[in-house]
Amino acid sequence: MRGDEHLDALDGAGPTKMSAGTRFRIYPQAPYLSGYEKPETVWVSTSPGGVLPGPEDHRMYVRDPVMDKQPYEYPYLPPFVGATFPPAEPGPDGHFDELAPQSRQFLAAHAFASASRVLDIWESYLGQPIVWYFADTYERLEIIPWVDWENAQSGYGYLELGREQGRDEVGHPYALNFDVIAHEMGHAMLFSLFGVPAGSLEGSDFGPFHEANADLISLLSFLHFDSGMDRLLRHSQANLLVLNELNRIAELTGDRQIRLASNARKMSEATEEIHDRSRPFTGAVFDTLVDLYHAGLVKQGLADNRLLGVDIRKVGQAEMRHISNFTGDAFRARPFLFKSELIRARDDVALALAGAWPHLDADNLTFADAAAAIVEAADRLGPAVPASFEENFRWREIL
Repeated sequence: MRGDEHLDALDGAGPTKMSAGTRFRIYPQAPYLSGYEKPETVWVSTSPGGVLPGPEDHRMYVRDPVMDKQPYEYPYLPPFVGATFPPAEPGPDGHFDELAPQSRQFLAAHAFASASRVLDIWESYLGQPIVWYFADTYERLEIIPWVDWENAQSGYGYLELGREQGRDEVGHPYALNFDVIAHEMGHAMLFSLFGVPAGSLEGSDFGPFHEANADLISLLSFLHFDSGMDRLLRHSQANLLVLNELNRIAELTGDRQIRLASNARKMSEATEEIHDRSRPFTGAVFDTLVDLYHAGLVKQGLADNRLLGVDIRKVGQAEMRHISNFTGDAFRARPFLFKSELIRARDDVALALAGAWPHLDADNLTFADAAAAIVEAADRLGPAVPASFEENFRWREIL
């Protein structure tokens, strides 16, 4: 067999014997942000032919209502049974990466692919499939890609996406905002991993912990886009502490964002408001990501050792310039090595979180117990990872 015939044979055997999955295109950040106007081609784990028009597969399905649907609220729950727009259709090869971004079908495919990608990423870190917490009632998650509503929500058996509060009449659809979708998917996955409390959530750490970890799922999932990571490092001169698309969770129009991962909040300074109380935990994990990234840069000779002497939780303008000076020139000379260190830090943090979540108790969850579980899960990743987590949790008054 000639070489080209051998390659043809391998290519023909691919779909039946092994598959990288089905291709879609996703915007790593909302497409109205500078530098993110073009979607990136990604793969979701379901094989071509396994993703049917809708899109839908064995884990989730899209329904795009024609009517002006009201957001789900108990006792009104899935499935949606009214008239829907024509479904997103795969191409002849079974992939969905040829849909026009301006089409209604692309909106549906983008919401499906974003949700699927987040699930793929975190099942990989967990090392096992996630069984939906609503599996006794619904086999699959229903995705509603457009509701005329200035919000998005994840609930019992559904994910539905509204729109950003716009400065124009319509506003930008959250179905094209990967951060928002990843955050809401985070809630669904966390409920599936450690359950729903039987009692009241009032005054407990459960709600704020959920919000913090959904934000972290969004943040770490973004770091799985090659184009997003490349632009992040170029834009920030490899200094993750400056305001950027990583630490500005769900960046919106007009230089706004829903929350900041990079913050100096301690537990004694947080209010009882659920999102504010989540900030110290989010900040501690983000600090750990940056600490591990900086330590990797220094270890590889990519940054001056003085970088480790900077307290990243109390960085002023002068220190910020110093950090950018440490990283900027070296990054331009060796960008791929910087990216490798960020990937390493990303994976260590994500593995520690994923290792802890299945062992948490929804009815008795506290920030302190969760932090201790994360430090314990990080032990298998080498001494630097649990040490960094513990130091940052203690500074935030969580441990």
